[in-house]
Amino acid sequence: MSLLQTEAVSCPHCGETSDVDVVYSVYADRRPDLRQAVLDDSLQRKTCPHCGAGFRIEPVLTFLDMSRKLWLLLQPAENLTLWPELEQSARTTFDMAYGQRAMPAAQALAAGLQARVTFGWPALREKVLCTEHDLDDVVLELTKLALIRSQPHLRLSDDVELRLTEVGREQLVFCWVNATSEQVEDELLVPRKVYDGIAADQKPWEALRGELTAGPFVDVHRLLVPAAD
Repeated sequence: MSLLQTEAVSCPHCGETSDVDVVYSVYADRRPDLRQAVLDDSLQRKTCPHCGAGFRIEPVLTFLDMSRKLWLLLQPAENLTLWPELEQSARTTFDMAYGQRAMPAAQALAAGLQARVTFGWPALREKVLCTEHDLDDVVLELTKLALIRSQPHLRLSDDVELRLTEVGREQLVFCWVNATSEQVEDELLVPRKVYDGIAADQKPWEALRGELTAGPFVDVHRLLVPAAD
């Protein structure tokens, strides 16, 4: 089920505290409004009653959408370099709830459920957007790698990410987004046929696909961001 807990949260602008509902889990099948809030970027956005400034609470939550076969552990973007240990934590949590260590009934209920771990709100929205448009998130990451190969000037870094933001019949819209501030820095329009071509013939991408799917952290940053010591 979805879990929301009322907590005293400090405004990052004025420092005053106020009681807000903090989301710790989303069960999208029962709360489609929370799923929609992910897609429209409103989930956990708050307005301080003291100074009137807007802010967004850092994400630490699980997201489950049984009908679209997605289970996801979300962490703040600043924890990206901790992805190996958080990936293992996600794997363990998933296995106990729905995987090899779960009750048979739970395993049957979750047949085909994909486990993922992501960092920051833009990454969560991208995964949910993939399920909205029946896109394979692995193929999407391979598409990003193809773009990186063909356009070496892409400004990827620990802070700036290339994220899918819109899906059209003829093109995909990617944005360079600051993972922490969610500030969009630029936009890249990519013909849909780039994604479709990779989806139709993945043999040239077998090795990279294997690296991307070695665990639930399915993201190009798996290949680009070194783990913290």
